[in-house]
Amino acid sequence: MIKKIMVALDNSKTADRVMAQAVDLARVYQAQLLAVSVINYSLLSDIDNVADAPTPKLTEAIYAWTGTFQEVLDRCKDLARDNRVEFFQEMLSGNPAEEIIKYADANDVDLIIMGHIGRTAATGFLMGSVSQRVATHSKKSVMIIK
Repeated sequence: MIKKIMVALDNSKTADRVMAQAVDLARVYQAQLLAVSVINYSLLSDIDNVADAPTPKLTEAIYAWTGTFQEVLDRCKDLARDNRVEFFQEMLSGNPAEEIIKYADANDVDLIIMGHIGRTAATGFLMGSVSQRVATHSKKSVMIIK
């Protein structure tokens, strides 16, 4: 039985379609929905060459990028609320595939839902390769939305 569904969301155009599927399944199964976004801050290191302290330009980019991910999580929260789905959200940082797998294991998730195509390396989540790595390496069931 599916009791906990995790949806991995990025800031791509497919995020709304992914969250709609996740909310719908959580409603049907009366399952908890855990929405997670993972930001790989190391992708921003090309903005400047300062390794020790972020420059104002890097700080601004981090703030803007984090904001776009939070907007997606907030839209998912609103959709879950409208459908009376128990909802939790978390913003993580690190390698997206690794963090998704760790979070799913730590939270005893029954199903991971994620998109097939996301952002490019320059702008985001690398969802295409992330979904492949999660599906290959996770012990949990994975549903990939196209």
